[in-house]
Amino acid sequence: MKFAYSSMKAKAGNKHAIAASLKSAYSSMKAKARNKHAITASFFFNARGDGLEKSISGMYRSLLLQLLEGYPDLQAVLDDFDLGPPQKDGCPPLNVLKDLFANAVCTIGQRSFTCFVDALDECDEQQVVEMVQYFEELAERSTAKGVQFRTCFSSRHYPYIVIHRGIQLTLEDQPGHAEDLATYVTSRLLIKEPRLVKELQPQLLGKAAGVFMWVVLVVDILNKEYRRGGMALRMRLAEIPSDLSDLFKDILGRDNENIEALLLSILWILYAKDPLRPQEFYHALWSGLSLKDLVNSQIPDVTVLGTGESDDTVSRYVISSSKGLAEITKSSQPRVQFIHESVQDFLIKDIGLSKLWPELAFDCESLGHERLKQCCSLYTNHPLIRTYVDRLLSEPDSNDRKEISNDYPFLEYASENILYHANAAAKAVPQEAFLTSFPVSNWIKTNNLFEKFNYRKYTMNASLFYILADKGCPELIRARLKEDSQIHVFGERHNYPFFAALANGHKDAVAALLNSSNGVDITEGLNHWKDLKEYGNRTPLSWAAQSGRAPIVQLLMQSRPSVGEMDRRERTPLLRASVHGHEAVVRLLIENGANVNASNKVERTPLSQASSKGHEAVVRLLIENGANVNVGNKHGWIPLKWAAFNGHEAVVRLLIENGANVNVSDKGRGTPLEWASLEGHEAVMRLFIEKGANVNVVDKFGRTPLLRASLKGHEAAVKLLIENGADVNLSDKDRRTPLEWASLKGHEAVVRLLMENGAQAERQTSKQTQTSIFTPSSLS
Repeated sequence: MKFAYSSMKAKAGNKHAIAASLKSAYSSMKAKARNKHAITASFFFNARGDGLEKSISGMYRSLLLQLLEGYPDLQAVLDDFDLGPPQKDGCPPLNVLKDLFANAVCTIGQRSFTCFVDALDECDEQQVVEMVQYFEELAERSTAKGVQFRTCFSSRHYPYIVIHRGIQLTLEDQPGHAEDLATYVTSRLLIKEPRLVKELQPQLLGKAAGVFMWVVLVVDILNKEYRRGGMALRMRLAEIPSDLSDLFKDILGRDNENIEALLLSILWILYAKDPLRPQEFYHALWSGLSLKDLVNSQIPDVTVLGTGESDDTVSRYVISSSKGLAEITKSSQPRVQFIHESVQDFLIKDIGLSKLWPELAFDCESLGHERLKQCCSLYTNHPLIRTYVDRLLSEPDSNDRKEISNDYPFLEYASENILYHANAAAKAVPQEAFLTSFPVSNWIKTNNLFEKFNYRKYTMNASLFYILADKGCPELIRARLKEDSQIHVFGERHNYPFFAALANGHKDAVAALLNSSNGVDITEGLNHWKDLKEYGNRTPLSWAAQSGRAPIVQLLMQSRPSVGEMDRRERTPLLRASVHGHEAVVRLLIENGANVNASNKVERTPLSQASSKGHEAVVRLLIENGANVNVGNKHGWIPLKWAAFNGHEAVVRLLIENGANVNVSDKGRGTPLEWASLEGHEAVMRLFIEKGANVNVVDKFGRTPLLRASLKGHEAAVKLLIENGADVNLSDKDRRTPLEWASLKGHEAVVRLLMENGAQAERQTSKQTQTSIFTPSSLS
């Protein structure tokens, strides 16, 4: 059995070459597959991209989408599949994606599907091993079903991938690769003397060991030496290290010229939240160099950017500051990046950054972010920029984001990400002083200038805690808590910092606000917006209590909010937990001093609410902790009456056992038995009667329990009341009897039952006669 399965490998410096080879193969295959019976899909892992661009889940989602779009009939696999609960990003779990993809592939039939996946080395090694095994098994399954399923992977040599079935190609071993390198050297090397070229080229290619990037860098080094006169060409080639990582170290550490600009350029490319535009990069480096008085104090004028001269200035600076290891991408939206992924590998994986700058060795990433934070801080707080921002705010018509970006291209990034860099730096560099002096109002002004949507803008009263929670800065929240504990300040779009963090999915920020350990997911199971749909009228504590999230309640209690606080609906956390039956939360709140008899604006107590909903365990807990079973609301409804009305027999029994009065009447003189009769709760009625309830009690409208049951047509309830001595002929204030009400409402069985038990068929009422469905006399 044959499997259409292949893998391509190459050394680190040949990654561009293998990517080009894969792209060529993909384009060729796609061109051949231009019919309705063949689809070619691709996915390229991008270490600099967002989560989906560099994750295994992102790959499966992308390939599945391309397959379902190409063969729409396969979308039926989604109809017969349990997708399970989504993850925090709204995506199905990885195992569900894998099953969906396999089912779709195996349903292709006589059509074909080809996948190209590049840069496996950007993933975790164990994930790569599992993915390759998955694709091998899928290839086996699809082949057994006659499906034409082909897969081609590409990767550097590490991580090592074992292919059990299929073809494995190594770029350096392929015919023509050496010739391609020789052709490149011949075309790019500037040396004019044929004999010298003939002498140096074999040495150069021999040391390259097939690594294309090494050849590119060394040809450039030799060309520079040649332009200087070429007297040391042989010596320079001999001393150049053959290892690519060592070559990078040699290039970066060969001299100390502009060493600060070199470090800043590396840090910005490595640790910027998003790759910088050339103009942003230019101003970002000016800001960092200005901190050390290494450049002119004036902010560079880039108002003429877009002209050939200014663009050339920025381009030359990108190259010179990085010693040739950075470039500007040739795209519609140019960005500054390393010339090759292997540069980043040298700096991070081979700890080149620590070797070249030992002062960063303690924690390169945190210390790097600290430098970038300082660049952002100097830029955003520069007097000229502050004056500029204030002028724009005073002239509403001049608030043009494009104009601002042209004048001060680094301002938007610096304002948006100063807190991001400070948060990343906080893991190793204390940020308390930075936060204490952070100009919140100035930051809000600048941030609002660039915010497209008004509802996302902050008011000038926004607290620092709210901003940190909204932006997802857990380390800064923890640092600020050392100086300020006021995390429950009301205001802004999400009302409280806690809700801002939850709504944006910042789980670590939630944990920080609650002073919980990082990595402990106390929000597990939350679907963010869906589960926050009613948070607007809640405090964090009352929301957590209502949602039954005991761990969050416990942590919130440690931040010392008032356990009896009223939310905007004038409900306490205990009342909200009680009405929803969250026993563990109720216990927590009581242990922390919650008043079990506190009522809301309509005088409903926690016991009243729990009784109404039938939460027996909560009712018991409240009673054990002193809840008054006979306290009523302004209408006189006590917990027993709420439980009776809703038919909760166990709760009714529990309340009676703890002293509830079965004959108590409300302001309408209605008793619990009357309300149980109205709803036909026979078991509850029987319990009341056993406990001595008066079956002939009359409310202020003259209505008895029997009349209420008859009016609603509850035959079993009527029978029970008659059996226990209810007077069938007692009339209400309108002189209507149970029989007349049952007749009027058309309850034939009840009418018959009442008449069988002595109800008088003909009586005169004080109101105008109403037409009934049938008359008692007709039944008799």
